[in-house]
Amino acid sequence: MKITKMKNPLAILFAILLLMMGTQMAFAALHDDFNLENGGVGVLNYNNFANWTVSNGTVDLIGNGFFDFYPGNGLYVDLDGSTNQPGLFSSKTTFAPGIYDVSFNLGDSYYNNPDYNYPPNTVTIQMGMGDFNVDITRNSNNNLDLFTYTFTISHAGPLTFQNDGNDNVGAILDNVTVSAVPEPISLLLFGLGLVGLAGVRRKFKK
Repeated sequence: MKITKMKNPLAILFAILLLMMGTQMAFAALHDDFNLENGGVGVLNYNNFANWTVSNGTVDLIGNGFFDFYPGNGLYVDLDGSTNQPGLFSSKTTFAPGIYDVSFNLGDSYYNNPDYNYPPNTVTIQMGMGDFNVDITRNSNNNLDLFTYTFTISHAGPLTFQNDGNDNVGAILDNVTVSAVPEPISLLLFGLGLVGLAGVRRKFKK
């Protein structure tokens, strides 16, 4: 009788742990379109983002009628703020080793504006302590284009964006999405957790 009572709590705990591990690895995600920042109002040198930190410089929160280079897209981020020093734009989320889908829109300040002639902007995107590293160059005739990547990181770390140059006119970032790609082991753990809970439930009913 004592052995039977010990088995049930352990089985439940084991099943829940498997379920939690599988769920965490399969469904971790981040999405940000910046539209709710600062009450929906653009501001220069903004550093109060819900999901991001800005270090070693500044970025601008623009759009929605305020330096609105891409009307109809709400708020977005100019990665070269107004202090002659572009900031390092880092997610507050630290992503664990694994496989990820990452997508974002990247354009350029003064899109199709003949009154301005600024040099192109190159943005370095990193994740996982440099496991994922890509440079993207945008110039004034580029639209707010979508970029998507699937990659594996071996080290935990944030997702970062860093604009080169220091002329206060940077690349435009919007609609950042990060989602974990379920690995076979994650799906297996998730499935084992469901099976374990179902077995415990049937046993209790009997």
